Amino acid sequence: MDDLLCIADANGGYLLRHQLNDLGYRDSAIRQATRAGVLRRVRHGTYVFASVWDLLSASERLATLTRSVLDKLGPAVVATHQSASALHGHDLWGADLTTVHVSVLDGRRGRTEAGVVYHEGSIDVEDDIVQVDGRQVIEPRRAVFESCSLLGIEGGMVLATSAMRDLGISREELEADGHRFKHWPGMRNARMSIRLADPRLESVGEVRSLFMMWSNGVPRPELQWEVVTSGGVLVARVDFAWIDDHHTGEFDGLVKYGRLNPHATDVGRVLTDEKWREDAVRAESLGMSRWGWADLGGAKGTATAMRINQGRAQSRRLHSRNRTTIV
Repeated sequence: MDDLLCIADANGGYLLRHQLNDLGYRDSAIRQATRAGVLRRVRHGTYVFASVWDLLSASERLATLTRSVLDKLGPAVVATHQSASALHGHDLWGADLTTVHVSVLDGRRGRTEAGVVYHEGSIDVEDDIVQVDGRQVIEPRRAVFESCSLLGIEGGMVLATSAMRDLGISREELEADGHRFKHWPGMRNARMSIRLADPRLESVGEVRSLFMMWSNGVPRPELQWEVVTSGGVLVARVDFAWIDDHHTGEFDGLVKYGRLNPHATDVGRVLTDEKWREDAVRAESLGMSRWGWADLGGAKGTATAMRINQGRAQSRRLHSRNRTTIV
């Protein structure tokens, strides 16, 4: 088993059937390990340890799958679209995690086969391709536009926000860089995704929350606002704030994804700290709306947006005569 773990790690997270065979694991043993939940088959002849796979994010899973395809196909292709974004470590939401996207470099026609989409396109080998762990990958900014052209606005917002944080670039810089792609199919969605994205959003849930607000008519809030008492004491940093309404919003206040939490394994302490934090915010004459992952999509998202607007209206009525310092 240690040998298999070493090989999987060296490969980039996956095992090939012939590697298992070479170590003495017959096909019957592979099937047995798969039925037992030890191994998981992720594409033809390619396996992962289920215990590792289950802990990976969506982006990390696609990155593993993409590495296995690139290693098989060699230098005739380059990873593109969301497959490239996954290898760059960008967040993904709403992407097909079973399909790997590559562009051909040998002049062959585009096609789709065995879970791989082969794209045709003009690629400058010197400027458009970078090496990621020894594999050919389209450079990060182009990968953003390629990915957003295929994803919906919500998924594009998630990816573009992550890329902005990782690359340290502004929305305006990314938009300016993207003029060379303006004639690509899907660029209207891509441009809207980038326009709505914001690197201050710290998690996929916060990005999806902002999309939920935008698509349901909630005014765009201020992001990551600090609530300070009249004495200058910082009591909280909230995900969203509508200053004129004296109202704040929090995605999943019990588990702050993307933030350091020294008590992550102590549920009771987390609950206590979050209750104290909310009370401290409300003590500064601010209302608060809270929602979780299950409150974001479809009809539930619409209901959540309505609840936020109702909360804004109530806070405006209750606290309009009081002032709090939010900097």
